[in-house]
Amino acid sequence: MINYRNYYRVFLIWCIIFLLGGCSLTKHYEQLMLLKRLGDNQHELEDYVSKQKDAFSRLRDDIQNNKLNIGIPKSKILSLYGEPVFCEDVVNEAVVKEKCLYRRPLQYFSTDMAYLKFDKKQNLCCWEFIPGSQEDAFAAKKEAIDIKD
Repeated sequence: MINYRNYYRVFLIWCIIFLLGGCSLTKHYEQLMLLKRLGDNQHELEDYVSKQKDAFSRLRDDIQNNKLNIGIPKSKILSLYGEPVFCEDVVNEAVVKEKCLYRRPLQYFSTDMAYLKFDKKQNLCCWEFIPGSQEDAFAAKKEAIDIKD
């Protein structure tokens, strides 16, 4: 004859294990979802930085190959080369009303920089390209180290 009492005990133990495991999962669910969202955001950030690098490379190449034309509307510049690092209003000049900086993302000192300048109609009126120099970056770093000592 089969003893159902032992099966009942085993079934009851398994039910308790599953219930406790479920409580543990719901307790840490918010933390797990936070980690998942953080991972998703990291991929989005990497994609954004990659797009910004490509856009700046296109801008640099267009400037160096004289393909960037005066009079291009700012909206077209934004669609071609993406958002600038920052823009500032220019007060002291008659023609230039706004100046925008483009550079490689995540590089601050030893990188090429392009300043695109726009007139009051938001059309490109001129630009300034400053090539990044590894020698200048090394000298600035060396001076900072010497000052620290």
